Amino acid sequence: MSKRRKTTRGRLSGRTIAGLALLALCAIFCTLPFVLMVGNSKEANTITQSHDDQAAALAKQQREDELDRARDYNNRLFLSGQTTMGEAVDPFTGDGSQSIAESDKDYQSQLDLPADGIMATLKYPRLGITLPIRHGTSSTTLADGAGHMYGTSLPVGGENTHAVISAHTGLADRLMFDKLSMRQGKVGDFFYITAVGKTLAYKVTSITVVDPDQFDDLKIEAGKDQVTLLTCTPYGVNTRRLLVTGERTTMPNPAPTPENAPKDSTSSYMMLYVAVVWVAVILFVVLYLRHRRGAAGPGRRGRAARSSRPKHSR
Repeated sequence: MSKRRKTTRGRLSGRTIAGLALLALCAIFCTLPFVLMVGNSKEANTITQSHDDQAAALAKQQREDELDRARDYNNRLFLSGQTTMGEAVDPFTGDGSQSIAESDKDYQSQLDLPADGIMATLKYPRLGITLPIRHGTSSTTLADGAGHMYGTSLPVGGENTHAVISAHTGLADRLMFDKLSMRQGKVGDFFYITAVGKTLAYKVTSITVVDPDQFDDLKIEAGKDQVTLLTCTPYGVNTRRLLVTGERTTMPNPAPTPENAPKDSTSSYMMLYVAVVWVAVILFVVLYLRHRRGAAGPGRRGRAARSSRPKHSR
C-alpha cells in the first residue's frame, strides 16, 4: 500500500469534519443564550449589591437627608395630581430618542447617591429578579435594567405614594421581567425595594393587564403605599401591559427578609441544561471517533496477517 493511501485513511474526511463542526455550532446556538442570561443575571446581582453596599456606607445623616428630599418630591407630586406620566414615547415600541425624564433636573437630582446612575434596587426572590433601577424608562435605560416611570412616586415608600418600575421581557441575552410576563407572579408574593440603604417590602395584591396608554391603575391612591412592576405581555407578542402591584407590608412578618424569602433556581437549571448538551456532544464525538478507528482496525490487521503468510512456490 502506498504512503498516500495510508495517510488518507488516517485522516478525517472533509464531510466528517463538516458534520462535527455543524454539530458544535448547533450546540453553541442551543446553549449560548442561556449562558448569556446566567452571566448577565450574575452581573446584575453584582451591580445591585455594589450599589446597596455603597449606599449603606454613606453617613446616616446623608442618607436621611436624601430620603427626606425624595419624600418631599413625592408629596409635591401627589398634590400636583400627576399631570404627566411616562416618557414622550412608549419605551417598548418607540425609539426612546425623546425623554421628558432626562430634561427634568429636579427629578434627575433625586436619589442620586451614590453617584452611579442608580436610584434604587429591586429584588423579587421567588422569581429570581434582581435589578438596578435607574431614572426614567427610555430605551437606553431599559436596555441595562429596570427604569422608574417618570411622573410616579419615587420608590421610597410612605403614605400617598405609588412608584412604577418597568423592565423589558423577551431579550435574547438576559432575563428581566420575563417571568412576570409569563404569568409566574402570584398574588401574595413579596418583592423588595432598597433605596439609599433602606429596604421596603411589598406584598403583591393584584395582577392586571391593560392597554399601553392606560395609566389610571398607575396613579397614586390616597392613603396607600404601593409599587407596581410593569412589563409587556403576552410574552413574545407585547401588545399589552402587565401590572403587578404590591402594597407596603412589614418585615420580618408577614414578609420575610430578602435573605430568607423563597429563592428561584432558574439559573442552576439553565447551567445544568448547558452542561448536559455539551456532555452529550462530546460523548457523541468521542464514541464516533472510537467507532471509526475500530472499523478501520480489522482491515489493517487483516492485511497485515495476509502479508505475513509464507509464500509457497508451485
